[in-house]
Amino acid sequence: MDQVSGAEGRWIGDALERYMTKELWDQWIGTVATTVPDTFEAYARIFHRMDGGMEPERRWADVAAAKGTQLHPEAQFHRLAKTELYRDALIDGVNGVEYGRPYMGELDQGQLAALAGVLAVHTSGRQDIFQAVWVGWGGFEPGDGGIPAGPGGPLSVAKGFREYWAFRGTVAELARPPWFRDGSGDDGLGINTQTANLAWPADRSWCLATEVDFDSTLVGGSAELIAAVVHSPLLEALEVTPSTDLSSEGDRINSPQP
Repeated sequence: MDQVSGAEGRWIGDALERYMTKELWDQWIGTVATTVPDTFEAYARIFHRMDGGMEPERRWADVAAAKGTQLHPEAQFHRLAKTELYRDALIDGVNGVEYGRPYMGELDQGQLAALAGVLAVHTSGRQDIFQAVWVGWGGFEPGDGGIPAGPGGPLSVAKGFREYWAFRGTVAELARPPWFRDGSGDDGLGINTQTANLAWPADRSWCLATEVDFDSTLVGGSAELIAAVVHSPLLEALEVTPSTDLSSEGDRINSPQP
C-alpha cells in the first residue's frame, strides 16, 4: 500500500458538493446522498455493532425486539433503544446487561472483513482499491506506526467539511490495512485498529462511506452487490436510497424519549 494524492477521490467530493447549495443543503443534510455519491444503482446501510464487553454479540434487531421498537432503514439507535442520544442501552431480558452504543465512525474488524469479502466478489479483475481515513483521528499520521507516507495533499470533501488521507492498495488491505495493530504483537507500535472512512475501486463501481459521526456504514454499488451485502449472514444491513435520512432526528417511526 502507498499514500496517494487526495485528487484520486476528487470525484466523491464533487458528487457530495452538488448538495451544498443554499437551496438543497437544509433539505438533504444527513442523508445518504450527502455521505456517498448518488450515482449508484442501489445502496445499503450496515448497522455497527454494540460494545458488550464479554457479553454475547447483539444486533440492532435484538435491541428492537427487547424494547418493542422497529428496525427500519432510517432507525436511530437512541430511539430504537429508548435511551438518550449518545447514551448506552440497557437491554431488558438480556440479564439486564448494559451495552455500549454502536461504534461511531468505524466498522469493527469482523464486519469489515465480511464486507471486504463481499466487495471482492463484486470487483472485476485485480484492480487498485483506494481507501481514505479522516485526518482528525488522534495518532493517525502518515509515516507513523506502519501508515504509508507519500506526496500529495489530503482529500477534501464537502468544501473542507471533512479531510482524509488517501491510500492505494488491495481488497485484502481494506480488511486489514498495514497500520492495523491490536496490541498482541511485540513490534512496540501499540494499538491502531482504525478502519477506512471511504473506500472505492479504481473503476468506481462501488463506494464505501463511514461518516465520522454516524454509527453505520453506507455502500453504493450495483443491485447485485447491494443484495449480497443486505443478505450476508455476517452483516446487519438494510437497503436505503439517496434520500434516506440518517440524521439524529431522521427516525420518524420510533418515538423520542420524553
